[in-house]
Amino acid sequence: MRFFMKRTNFLLFFALPFVFFSGCIDGNAVLSLNKDGSGEVTFEGLFDYPAYCYGMNLDCDAAQPFFLEQIKTMLSSGGFETWNQVKWKFLDDGRCYFKGTAFFSDINKIDFFAGSVKGNLKLRLSAVENKSQTFKLKLNENYKQDRFLRELPHKLFEMFRLNLIATLPGEIVRSENFQKLDNQTVMFCLTGADWIEYLENQTVMATLASDGNDLFDYKFQVSIAKKEYEKILEKIELAQKSLRDIVPAAGRENPAPSESIFNAHLRQGLVAQTQGDFEQALKIYKALVNDPNADAKFKAGADYQIGICLLQMGLKEQATAQLESVINNYPLEPSALKAVKMLQDIRSGLAYGKEEKPETEVVDTAPRLYIEDIDPNIGSITVTFSEPMKPAGWFYSSYAPAMLPVIAGGPKFDSSGTRWTLPVRLKAGKVYAIALNCGDAEKSYKNTQTGFESLSGQRSEPFILVFATADTNNEPTLIDDKFIEECEKINSRQNPK
Repeated sequence: MRFFMKRTNFLLFFALPFVFFSGCIDGNAVLSLNKDGSGEVTFEGLFDYPAYCYGMNLDCDAAQPFFLEQIKTMLSSGGFETWNQVKWKFLDDGRCYFKGTAFFSDINKIDFFAGSVKGNLKLRLSAVENKSQTFKLKLNENYKQDRFLRELPHKLFEMFRLNLIATLPGEIVRSENFQKLDNQTVMFCLTGADWIEYLENQTVMATLASDGNDLFDYKFQVSIAKKEYEKILEKIELAQKSLRDIVPAAGRENPAPSESIFNAHLRQGLVAQTQGDFEQALKIYKALVNDPNADAKFKAGADYQIGICLLQMGLKEQATAQLESVINNYPLEPSALKAVKMLQDIRSGLAYGKEEKPETEVVDTAPRLYIEDIDPNIGSITVTFSEPMKPAGWFYSSYAPAMLPVIAGGPKFDSSGTRWTLPVRLKAGKVYAIALNCGDAEKSYKNTQTGFESLSGQRSEPFILVFATADTNNEPTLIDDKFIEECEKINSRQNPK
């Protein structure tokens, strides 16, 4: 198995017209645009708060107050007429899920902002001489002068990914550097900091036929959304008040940290580990081990990851001693069983050190594995591998009884060769599965030679991405527990968050 796995007051978000938080985001922005430039955008994604703390070199405190304040600021900022269908969820590992739809009357008046500073990215819809319209993704000319943006840590952008999917008000007659999904839909993937350099040197635009039609009745939809907007703000205020009331209810100024905080610290360490920053990862893990408020399961988990860090650093003897201490000190914790298995792998030569080749495997997915309320309009799925992959020879298929998503365009890797994006069309209330290097189709063949393979020639471990879309009432679609157990037999060695 491969293991990667003082507070600032500024808010960093982009209005494209979609909004997302500074770096450390993985999501989709689905845009629908009318001929007059009005439109709506649904954003759905995960804000990785522990990764943000790592990127900004901050202590990883509770995510909830920080995230709620950012949502409130975002929904109250200029550029959008109103919002609706806003929801959020706090995950146990410190990450935060957000989904919401924003309405704007003129896409040309939506700006990128960093805090209160106008930033560098614009979406434009404009007419040319022949009266056809163009849809363009561009940088503002003055973005290099923005000191605030220049001073952000580069590693903050390394952990960023967002797919912009735009359905336009007419047939696309010409497209430059957008990925065309159908006659009216294009996609552009913003990953790491590469997209900034790309937009400096490339034109990203789509030219439309002049006889297009509006995609929806903007005034009607906005009138409905405005009825819900005040309720959304009230819900945020109630959530913030509930958090403020925790301290008085606890009867002390400094209540004991919750499990979610310890989980967040573990994830923060895993993020540093993924980035190869073992010094910082060890610092985070050791602080958790020494925290008097942490339960044994968290201390055991941190101690185990210290052993894995040492192994990745090539210090096998120290790693072995560390893993043995996990077994001796925490014999009843799950991490002790993992340590037993890892010691067996080390002694049999299956585990890797600094000079040995790790396995090639899936380390992250969007949507998240086994999530049950994905928006059916997301438009694409993304799988992240542990190392750069070959650009061809992929093998993916269905896995019964779940449905294989309808493929809506050609899949591709990003510039790093690690993130694979597949355009899809989903339906509400359905359970989906896409099997990589395994699945129903592979059962019909023996000794399958094709499949996801790294540049170094290693075939990626089999993996099944399972998720479900929300139904027409926006309620989760339950995935059968037995089906999850069956898929876990394949995914258990990887199990990305």
